[in-house]
Amino acid sequence: MGLSCGNPIAIAALQEGQTVLDLGSGGGFDVFQAGERVKASGRVIGVDMTPEMLAKARKNIAHYRQRLGLDNVEFRLGEIEYLPVADNSVDVVLSNCVINLSPDKPQVWREVFRTLKPGGKVSVSDLALLKPLPENIREMAAALVGCVAGAVLVDETRSMLEKTGFTSIVLTSKPDYVRNMQDWNDPLYKKIAEILPKGEEMADYVVSLSIEAKKPVEIQK
Repeated sequence: MGLSCGNPIAIAALQEGQTVLDLGSGGGFDVFQAGERVKASGRVIGVDMTPEMLAKARKNIAHYRQRLGLDNVEFRLGEIEYLPVADNSVDVVLSNCVINLSPDKPQVWREVFRTLKPGGKVSVSDLALLKPLPENIREMAAALVGCVAGAVLVDETRSMLEKTGFTSIVLTSKPDYVRNMQDWNDPLYKKIAEILPKGEEMADYVVSLSIEAKKPVEIQK
C-alpha cells in the first residue's frame, strides 16, 4: 500500500453518476474516495488479484457505508490482464502504480479499452523510465521502489496506448516523486546515488507518470 506514485482521482475529475474501475485496488483507498465523488447514482469497482487484499477491502466497506451512507462500491477478484468487468461498461479507469507490475502491459491496455464505454477516460499514475537504467543499478532501484522493476519507457507507454486505439493521449512526467526519495535517508538510495554517472540522479531515469487517454466515441475498423 506504500507504493502509490500519484493520485489518479485528482486527474480524473470524477462526476456524479459515473461508473469507475480501479485496477489493483488493494485495501480500497482510491475506491472509497471515488465512491464519495460519484455519489449514490454512481458505481465504483475495485479489482485486485489477491484474496487477502480483497478481504481487507471488503471489511472496510462497512465503515465506508456507516460514514457516508453510500452503498456504491464493490471489490472483485481478478487479474488486470483479464478484468472481470463487462464490455463498454465503465466511464473512467483508475490505477495507481500497478500497471507496470504486469508482465503483459499491452494486454492490460487492451482490457482497459474493452471495458471503457465509447468516450470513456483513462486516468492512471504509474512509474516510467525517461531512459534505460544502467545495468548495474537496475536491481537496486527495483529493490528500493517496487514498481521500478516493470517500468517501461515513456515513449513505449505512448506507443502501447496508440496501438490499442486510445486518443487524446496526455503523458505528464513528474520527477518530484522520485526526488523525494532522497529525503528517506535510505542507505540503498545513497548507494545508488554514488554509482550513478556524475551529475545525474535517479529522477533523470525514473518518473511518476500521469497517463490520460480516451476511448473514441466511434471506433475505427
